[in-house]
This record gives sequence, C-alpha cells and structure tokens, in this order.
Amino acid sequence: MRLRLLIRIAVIVSIVLLCTGLGIYSFLQLDAVNRQKDFNLYAVVPQDALAVLETDRLAELMDDIGRMECSKDGHFLYFSELFVCLKQYFYTLMDDTPHGLSRQMNKVLISFHEPDTPMNQVMYCTLGAGDAELVETFIRKYSSSSYPSKRIDYKGEEIRIYPMSDGRFLAVYLTPDFLAFSFQKRLIEQVIDAARSKRSLMELPSFKRMYTGKHANVSATIYLRMKSVDMGKRTDGLHVQTRLGNWAEFDLKLDEEAIYCSGVSQNTDSVTNFVNVLRKLGPIEGFCGEQLPASTFFYTCCSLSDVKAMLDFAASQEYAKADYPEVVKKRDGEWFAYLSEFAGDRMLFCLFQSKDTADNKPCAVVAIPLKDVRKAEGALQDLIYSVPREGGEPMPPKFVPDYARYPRARWNRKYLLPRSTLLPQLTGITESSLYAYASLYKDTLLLAPDGRSLSAYVDALEEGSVLPPASIYGEGMRNLSQAYNLVMMVDMEEMLEQPEAYVRLVPNFFFRQHEFFRHFMLAIQFTCVEGVIYPNIVLLYNRKPTDEPME
Repeated sequence: MRLRLLIRIAVIVSIVLLCTGLGIYSFLQLDAVNRQKDFNLYAVVPQDALAVLETDRLAELMDDIGRMECSKDGHFLYFSELFVCLKQYFYTLMDDTPHGLSRQMNKVLISFHEPDTPMNQVMYCTLGAGDAELVETFIRKYSSSSYPSKRIDYKGEEIRIYPMSDGRFLAVYLTPDFLAFSFQKRLIEQVIDAARSKRSLMELPSFKRMYTGKHANVSATIYLRMKSVDMGKRTDGLHVQTRLGNWAEFDLKLDEEAIYCSGVSQNTDSVTNFVNVLRKLGPIEGFCGEQLPASTFFYTCCSLSDVKAMLDFAASQEYAKADYPEVVKKRDGEWFAYLSEFAGDRMLFCLFQSKDTADNKPCAVVAIPLKDVRKAEGALQDLIYSVPREGGEPMPPKFVPDYARYPRARWNRKYLLPRSTLLPQLTGITESSLYAYASLYKDTLLLAPDGRSLSAYVDALEEGSVLPPASIYGEGMRNLSQAYNLVMMVDMEEMLEQPEAYVRLVPNFFFRQHEFFRHFMLAIQFTCVEGVIYPNIVLLYNRKPTDEPME
C-alpha cells in the first residue's frame, strides 16, 4: 500500500475519532446541563409547607427591590429571615462571581413551615457546574470564627452546621444539584426525607393540580396554603377538625411606589374554608368611601348574598369554641335568623379614630343595609325585649351620650343588645362581656361594641366628614377590580399602634414584618368569576412626613 494512501487513511480515521470524541463530550455536557435544567426544587420541599416563594431571577429581584422608593428611604422588603441573611451578603457574593450568578443559582425557593415564625423557613437554590464549590467557600468565608463548623450524618447524608455572627446556626445541605439551608436542622432533615422518600410537595395532589410554574415577566411567584375546617362532624355547633387545604398562587410585581400580588385559587373541596365560602357569594361593586368616616384606618366590605354561609364560617372560628351559656347560643341562632331575613347585599366593618384624642381605643362599627327597615326595626325590638335574663351575667357597659362632641348624633336612638357572640363573629373583635349596641341609620343596621362608636360614626357621616375618592383608599381601589366579593384596606402605620384585639385583624405575616409593612397602605381583595377565586394584594407606599430618604 502506498505511503500516501496510508497517510490519507490515518488522517481520515483521526478526524472521525476526533469528531466522535467531541460528539460524545458534547452529548455528556448537554446531558449534564439538561439534568441540571430539569432538576425540580419542589421535589425536595416537605409536604407540610404553608407557603413557598419562587424566583428564577434572583439578581433582578434584588435590583427591583433596590429601585423601590421605600428602599431609598431605608425600608427594605424582606420575605423572610433567610432572605435578610442572603441580602446581607448578596452583593459580596456577586463580587466573587464577576460574570454574574449562573442560570441555576438564580433559581431560588423559600418554604415556610409551622409554627409560623421567622426561624421555620428553608431556602433552596439549584446549582450549576462549579457552583457547589463557590457556595462552600463563600459560607466558610462569612460564617463566624468563634466556633468551628460541624458535620452531622443524617441517614447517610451530610448536614453542615455553621455558626453565624449573630449567635444563630445555619444548617446546610449541599449536593451537586441543589443547596438547601435553614436556621432549623430538623427542617433540613425533613428536606432529606422528602428527597429520599419521594414524598415531596410536588407529589402532593392538591399542589400538583395547581402548580403551573413561575410566570414570565414577574419578579416572583408565591404559593399560599389555606386552612380548611372540616364541618362534617360537629359537637354543640362547633367544628372538630382543622387541616391544611386549598392552595392559592400569586404573581409578585414591584414598581417604585407599590407591590402587587395577583393571585388565583382554582382548587375546590367539600370542606368549609374562607375561599370556598367566597365562592358562594355574589359580587358587589364600587368604593364605599361615603360610608366611612374620614379618620378610618381599617375597613372591610364583603358580600352578604349568602348570609348562612358567612355565619357558618364565622361560627367555626376560635372565639366560637368558648363555653357560653345556652341562652347565649340560642340568642346567636335568633340573630342569624334575623340577618338571614333582613340583611341586604353587603356588610361594612370599619375602625376609625374618635374626636377624643385622649381615648386610645378606636371606634368600631359594622354597617349592614336592611331590606325592609320598618319590619326590621320591629323585629329588632322583639329580639331585644323578649329575651329572658340569663342570671349571673356581667353588668352591661354604661353609655353616657357625649352630645357636645357628637351633636349630630343626638337624635339617633341606640339599643343595648342582650349578650351574644354576633359582633365577635362578624368582626373578629372579642369583648369579654359579649354586650353590643345597635342603632338604625338611613336604612342601615349599625352594630358596635360601645355606644360612643355609634355616636362618632353617625356624627361623621352627618357632617360629611368621609373618605373622598382621591384618598389613598380610593387610589388603592383604582388598582383593584371594581366588582368583588370582599375587600379589606388598612393603613398599617395606624393599625399597628392599636390594642392587640384590633391589630390581630391583620394577617400574621404582615404583623410579623411590621417594621417594613407599617410604611404601606394594604389592600386585599377577593373576586370570584365562574367559581374561580382571584385574590389580589396591593401595598401602596405611604410615605409619612417623618420618612426622610437615606443618604
């Protein structure tokens, strides 16, 4: 065989082998990328999670937060204590990665667990090639040197415990595919159990049916779990079981002046929970500012198209479990029958400040329009005067009319109602004596825990001192649907200064992060369309004169 032919054959074979090698290498690299791309962090989230926050562009989320006006004033948005920890060192981590975070490291989850405290959270992050070494070096660099780190074996997996400079300890589970860390070692153990047993959140039917993945053009997606009340078995009218139920999905968007959370809840089941009750209600419309005193700092307005469903749900709450006398329970039933017959299409509940600046207790009023005022007033008097005495009941509160301060309420007649749990069930405010006051004003039934609140409310409306559409509450409604089943609005700054019985009307998450949320007006709205609930949350930055921009 000629030498030239041998050389030609050798060259061809070499090229073929080289191409084959490159092909195999590219295939292996592509396979590794695909495995990393396809890794689902929800496959390691424990099934008992109460909520999950997801973002696949962590760096952009941090930048979006930095551009907000509240951030410029020194009030930074924190989702969790772990997020605070991450933010503290985030830009230092970015300095260690001059080309930016890998696509995988921009994918982050935070899961929240019971009991609902800042410590019971887990943060997860997917990892690309070389990311595990970067994370390990970074954690060692910034953990406290006061105590050495520890390595603990859990079912053949390694959990690393790093001391933090603030005295807490960070439990870290590091794999080639993902990172999980928490201030609670037991939660990291649950993450390992979820991964090994294949019993993760993604395998939970109620979550799997709802989950669609993070949507485009949003900063983050939040999945929130509702609590359901099993009403199938009842003892003395009280529910006997509470369990975790439906999920709601929220898209998070940020701009300079506001935070928007647009949600959807499609799951349905047979148990009684807040979302399923809302599905039974018809819509109401408009901003009810003309019925709210100008000093209002909290109000809710909800549909009453199905009074029974609302009252049944109210009866399932914690304050309904108390051992009240039978006469009080009987009176509750009579009140429910009264409202079922005469209540109109909605109920308004508001908290507002009285004219007496020395009074540290806000005024509280429930307003329910009536269908037939004449018959409703007669039935109300029958309900008041035909009730037998309990015997041994506490003394009713005294009401001394203050006509000098509230002259326009002089002619408004007020009734002291026999004891019942009606007001606590409608408002969530518990008064130990269970007494309440009522009055009729312009075809509307007014209920309040004291007579002063009724006088202050009627006087404000008669004077025309009400919330104008141009108020921050009206601005909040312009960011929401004009037709809704329920809306709640609250000035967090004022609300957080109130006694505990009133502050707890705000969802616990906002109260727990009160140092941030106190600078916002909070609006929460639920709208039902063809059986699907759309919850929406808007936080409008409410800069006060004392809020000076940070240098």
